[in-house]
Amino acid sequence: MTRPDHVVIVGGGITGLTAAYRFTQAGSAVTVVEPHKLGGKIQTSMFAGRAVDESADNFLLRVPHALALCHDLDLDGELVSPAARAAEVFLDGERHRLPEGHLLGVPTDLDALERTGILSPEGLARVAEDLERPADPADPAVAGADVAIGPYLRRRMGDEVVDHLIDPLLGGINAGDTATLSLAAVVPQLDAAARSGDPSLIRSCRAQRAAATAPPDAPIFATPLGGMARLIDGLLGLLPAADLRVGRSVVGLELTGADAGGAPTGVRVGLDDGTVLDADAVVVACPAHVAGPLLAQVSPEAGTTVGALVHTSASMVALAFEPGVLGTTDPGSSGCLIPRDQGTFLSAISFASNKWAQLRDPDRDDAILRVSAGRLGDDRHLDLDDHDLVERMLVDVDRVVGLSGAPSEVRISRWFDSFPQYEPGHLTRVDAVDAALAPLPVRFAGMGQRGVGIPACIDSAQRAAASLGATWPTRRSVS
Repeated sequence: MTRPDHVVIVGGGITGLTAAYRFTQAGSAVTVVEPHKLGGKIQTSMFAGRAVDESADNFLLRVPHALALCHDLDLDGELVSPAARAAEVFLDGERHRLPEGHLLGVPTDLDALERTGILSPEGLARVAEDLERPADPADPAVAGADVAIGPYLRRRMGDEVVDHLIDPLLGGINAGDTATLSLAAVVPQLDAAARSGDPSLIRSCRAQRAAATAPPDAPIFATPLGGMARLIDGLLGLLPAADLRVGRSVVGLELTGADAGGAPTGVRVGLDDGTVLDADAVVVACPAHVAGPLLAQVSPEAGTTVGALVHTSASMVALAFEPGVLGTTDPGSSGCLIPRDQGTFLSAISFASNKWAQLRDPDRDDAILRVSAGRLGDDRHLDLDDHDLVERMLVDVDRVVGLSGAPSEVRISRWFDSFPQYEPGHLTRVDAVDAALAPLPVRFAGMGQRGVGIPACIDSAQRAAASLGATWPTRRSVS
């Protein structure tokens, strides 16, 4: 496909702005349409005198896309990793360290698992049965089918390890429920382990860890000093000529023109203020529930599939506490996961000023927490106003950590219908969407595709741009 002269990007989050940057590098004129704030869910604001993220506060280093973009933005020299890396789980009134050596919640060191106290002797014995598991040709993962994480791992390792370790971790990351999340789409590492041919998932995960090229103590996550919004600011700094339509929405897409084979060569884009833009290509980089109806105007098949993707909402509240108000936290712990069966309102607590050295103020000796509520099947936070939301959260903070007073500062961030839920078969459906759009000058990109993390969104944007004819130079190799 020939590089388009003019591209309209629907959505100004990390996906849309990355796509805009790549098209700009390729020489295309770019218009970005964003109804809310540029950056989407990547927002950083001043809180308790420090720059504190309102949603994602880091990105994964194991995949290269975010790190490579930071290199392009001259941010790679300003990246920091968590000072506290251990995490905890709250069970029966106590916090327990997650076991060393787990792979996305699946334990590989049973002695380390036992030392945590997370599982009962019966639960430990059930996990250990995996090591003696015979080959099972009916195993859906081995047979080639995509399966839901929770039921699959319950069959392999029992209920306790899923309820108290795997679901709090994987469900928490996705604001979802492992009972319905796709193994292949959400945790490809575990999916690969399940398909390795070894009847023991534990042995397969051990082999993966042994084959890893990164040192075991290498950082897993990173963030720019000053917060994740540095990525957004950096991208905007490289888009001086872009036409940014903030506060506007795309309401219509109409295919135009035709090449010698009859394929459309352009797209007429209608905005909510009546403006019509003529583009050579469009990248729809907004949440799937918004993208679906738009895509349906040019491809009913793609639009129906994308629009059917289930989303969940979440609320994240930052809390600052003066010295002596917050109970004891382990300085080496980055936060605490809370399983569904613990009867709490919160799903997780991040000990932000433990986790990030740059959030510590030696002159104030205060503490900052980021607490979250909301996951698939639990929308109680949506029914509460700001005051009641905070009060309900503080009940759980007191229960998990301990409190002797009120927070000195509070910041509330609500993320409505923001977290797509990848059900089994998701990747097949996404492939079908891509195939339906391939003959058209329209692409779908973002969290609704192949991953909810920042690297996955960046990769999605770059794939969309490349498939529409954009090419861009590599500034310099990452050392």
